[in-house]
Amino acid sequence: MRVLVTGASGFVMSVFIRALLETDARAQVDAADLSTPDALWWRHLDDVRDRVRTHRVDVREAAAVRALTSSSAPDVVVHGATVTHAPDLERADPTRFVDVNVMGTAHVLDAARQVDSVGRCILISSGAVYGAGTPDGRDPQPESTSTRPDETYGITKLVGELIAARFTDLYGLPVPILRFSKVFGPMERPTGARTAMSVPFHLAGATVAGRAVRITTRSCDASGDWISACDVAAGLVALCRTGAPPSGPISLAAGRRIPVPELLRAFGTEVVWADSGAQLDLDPALRNGKDGSYAVHRARSELGWAPRPLEDQVSEYLAWARRSPEVFAASERPAGVPQT
Repeated sequence: MRVLVTGASGFVMSVFIRALLETDARAQVDAADLSTPDALWWRHLDDVRDRVRTHRVDVREAAAVRALTSSSAPDVVVHGATVTHAPDLERADPTRFVDVNVMGTAHVLDAARQVDSVGRCILISSGAVYGAGTPDGRDPQPESTSTRPDETYGITKLVGELIAARFTDLYGLPVPILRFSKVFGPMERPTGARTAMSVPFHLAGATVAGRAVRITTRSCDASGDWISACDVAAGLVALCRTGAPPSGPISLAAGRRIPVPELLRAFGTEVVWADSGAQLDLDPALRNGKDGSYAVHRARSELGWAPRPLEDQVSEYLAWARRSPEVFAASERPAGVPQT
């Protein structure tokens, strides 16, 4: 199997590439990204790097995307290139989200539908399409939940989904869609496309450094649907290899709201509860939509996938974090909470 991956230098796609190559000894990857892979990326893929070819490609450039897709002749395209939400970036440059997340998606789909070898193009989306949700919504919420995105990132991810559905109608190109909840784990680090780090990133950095984290008292009542990138990667590998690809969106998530105290216990992080000078502040009122929990029934039934216990996910992440302490060097600044 040959797989073309866009956004390959990013967080989740890095983990996916390794998982795919470990799972399938014959698999090969064409890794495309605007950014040149850094030393950490190559170290992460060190023992499988002989089956990876890297390409510097901007998904905003349609001709370059077409040329790479044609020359690599992949069996599967995984479109992971994106710009994730950050309030400062949205205010400063909202068109960047449109250029990458909408036009970039259209370019990748258009290139994929013109290459005979491509059997499916997997679109990486996000629970950000749900927006703030509604207080009376189902918990966990199924993929049929109303989409009401309330930020430019979520809006552009939903538009990408609609474009994907239209390409399927027009050309018969299978475009299964994966919606992630709040992803954490190995290879999360600041990049040009990801500027706000997850809550688990900050907890891992503190645990590895042996320092306490200052958290607001109200955060004790907050929760989130956190899932490891390694678990997400396993679901993505399954979607690459399944026979007839399922249509429509599938959520990869914990499938439940994880209370902050449970998350803290899993990381073993020392905590200082403080309402001034806090590094982490989570609003307990955010319990719906993108901040709610996502049902994983479709992933279980159609991909044979299920999330591992939180303790296993965190243990694996902390082992990686101890091998990569340099990633957390700047993690003492106040945390942003991105939506993957």
